[in-house]
Amino acid sequence: MRMRKGILVSMVAVVGLASAASAQWSDGFEPYPDGPLFAGGWDGWDASPGARGEVTSAFAHSGEKSILITGGADAVHPFSGEFTSGLWTLTAWMLLFQNDHTTDTFFIVNNEYNHGGPYTWTIEMQFDVTTGTVIDDFRSHTPIPIAYGQWAEIRIDFDLDNDTQSTFYNGQLLSTGTMTRSAGDPLVIANIDLFTLGATSYFDDISIIPAPGAMALLALGAGVSMRRRRRR
Repeated sequence: MRMRKGILVSMVAVVGLASAASAQWSDGFEPYPDGPLFAGGWDGWDASPGARGEVTSAFAHSGEKSILITGGADAVHPFSGEFTSGLWTLTAWMLLFQNDHTTDTFFIVNNEYNHGGPYTWTIEMQFDVTTGTVIDDFRSHTPIPIAYGQWAEIRIDFDLDNDTQSTFYNGQLLSTGTMTRSAGDPLVIANIDLFTLGATSYFDDISIIPAPGAMALLALGAGVSMRRRRRR
């Protein structure tokens, strides 16, 4: 009986992690025609058509296309409950030219988002035109120089079960700490927001995938389950 219970627990864990793995999301903007982005779950903040970003073939991290954020664009990609628990890694690649960096631009993650509100912010990476550095608007951080003229990786590791996050830019740790900012804030990856006050920036290969720790646990759970089956 103990063996059967152990197998059941292992299989439940594996099924849960497999479900998490199947919820992963990515977008490289390749399927969309050049011009305002009206597909793939993307929209403008508060469903404003004028805030949408534009697909462009001018630059790409991979493939041939990226999303252009310029002129006050505020492109959002809301999610519908896919990322509510577990370990996740959010990655995006950003290209910013110093001559085009005339006002601040932002990479934002909301842990609550609805067109028209309510909204809650968990991550706000500010690309500060005055200092030429990336800062975390919400936490103690170490400013990182902006890697102008090259594709630089944004990476955020979330632990939605334990309310932690670590934010990296261009391979360097920017900040770490709790994901939530106030008691009662949702532990959810609810929305990605690409926003500029007027600068020109490009984003490509944006993804949310199970963190390496989650995938290792999935493999371990599967291995334990198989070994116990063999022993029967």
